[in-house]
Amino acid sequence: MIRGTITRNTAPDLWEIGFGVVLVGVALVSLFIWFPHDITGGFIERNQVGNVGPGDAFFPVLLASAILVLSLIGLLAHAVKVARNIPVDREMGRVTRANLKFLARFHLIVVAGLLAIYLLGPIVVATQNVLTDGVEQYRQLVDTAPYKYIGYIAGALIMTLPIIAWAEGRWSTRALIVVLAVVLSTIVIFDVLLNNVQLPPNADY
Repeated sequence: MIRGTITRNTAPDLWEIGFGVVLVGVALVSLFIWFPHDITGGFIERNQVGNVGPGDAFFPVLLASAILVLSLIGLLAHAVKVARNIPVDREMGRVTRANLKFLARFHLIVVAGLLAIYLLGPIVVATQNVLTDGVEQYRQLVDTAPYKYIGYIAGALIMTLPIIAWAEGRWSTRALIVVLAVVLSTIVIFDVLLNNVQLPPNADY
C-alpha cells in the first residue's frame, strides 16, 4: 500500500472509474475483435480421435470474460457508493521505504512459488533416481501421478498461504483448507475433466 494523506470524499473517483472503463474496453476489444481475428481455434473443439476439450480460444476467452465481469462489478459498486453518498477513504500516495519492503516481500513469495512449481517435480524425480538407481526423467512423467501434481500443489501452497496469513495477520487452518479445496478443484477440472490440458509446468517439458 502506498501511504500518504487520507481524505474522505463522496464524489466520483475518476481514477477508479477510468481504470474500470479501460479494462472493460480492453476486454470487449479482446473478445469481439482481437480473439476472433487472431485465434484460429474455437472455444470447445473435438480433436482427431474424437475427444471434446478446450480449444485455442478457451483460456483467453475465460480470462477476458473474467476481467470484463469483475470490471463491471467494480464500476457498479463504485456507482452505488456515489449514489448513496457513502464516503470513501482516498490516499494521496507517496512511495516510502515500507512500500518497497511490501513489494519486495510480495515478489519474493511469488517467485518462490513459481520456482517450486517449475523445479520441485524434476528435483523429486532426480532424488528418486539417486536413491533407486533409476534413470527416468521428469519429461517422461509429466502425465503420470503423483509426479505431475508435485510442483503444482507445492507452488500453489507456497504462493497463496503466506499471502493469506500476511493479510490476516495469522496462520489459520481455514486458509489451508480453502487453498487445498481450490487446488484440488482445479486439478479435477483441468486434469480430470479436460483430458487435453496439462497442469503447470508440465506443458513446458
